[in-house]
Amino acid sequence: MLRLVGSAPDIKSAIDEFWQPYHQDFANVQPIARRYLNASPGSANAALLAQALFTALRNWGACKRRSPKLRSLPQIESALKDRRLHGRLLKLSQQSLAAFSLDQQGHRLLASDAPFNEVGAFDKEILGILNTLADVLFINNTSITYPMKALLLITGLMPALDSQVRGGLTRAGKAGFTGQQLLPWNTQQAAGRRICELPFYLGHCWSLNREVFMEGILSSNHKDLRDAPGRIFDILLFMQNRPDQKLILTFSQQ
Repeated sequence: MLRLVGSAPDIKSAIDEFWQPYHQDFANVQPIARRYLNASPGSANAALLAQALFTALRNWGACKRRSPKLRSLPQIESALKDRRLHGRLLKLSQQSLAAFSLDQQGHRLLASDAPFNEVGAFDKEILGILNTLADVLFINNTSITYPMKALLLITGLMPALDSQVRGGLTRAGKAGFTGQQLLPWNTQQAAGRRICELPFYLGHCWSLNREVFMEGILSSNHKDLRDAPGRIFDILLFMQNRPDQKLILTFSQQ
């Protein structure tokens, strides 16, 4: 289980100390992504989202040495206009992190009224969409980091497993997140299982501690994140990778 061991002031501090340009990139993309998701994929919103994604992903490290290169803006826009991709992203954006939970034995549960209400279907789709985003947004991408950053920017569903977030998970006591993480194709791979399981740990923790999370968020300078728990965990785990940072999240066996 993932436990919240920090307080509301700890959450506030982590949010406010997170690098402001990264906050701004997310804030810039989110309203454009919402308009894109809630309109027909062939609309002008696809072009606006392509530009916003291109800018944010470059700011977040794409196209730098050892990072994947982005496809051209026309290629990204064309991909976003695809009706099937649009529908898949819309469905994931409607899957609230609060719909994910665990029972007392640690078995994964999904809310019956959620867009995905069967664990196996979610597992297949989350890995499928990450592989699709890797293909349509980037050139020769082999790692999970940048497709997850794109998914976070568009849907806000779950953290992006970059080196900082993985370090935060490792400090929290979760094994398997050190070293480079290659993009998995299926749930039979250990890396695939880790990605599929993560939203359930996060959603369970969010639901158990929602009042504390909300108190921290609403006292921060980024109150708009109250509706983006996936982004909140992304920030908290990123900040938790700092050696001098007090632990806010930790894993336990119970």
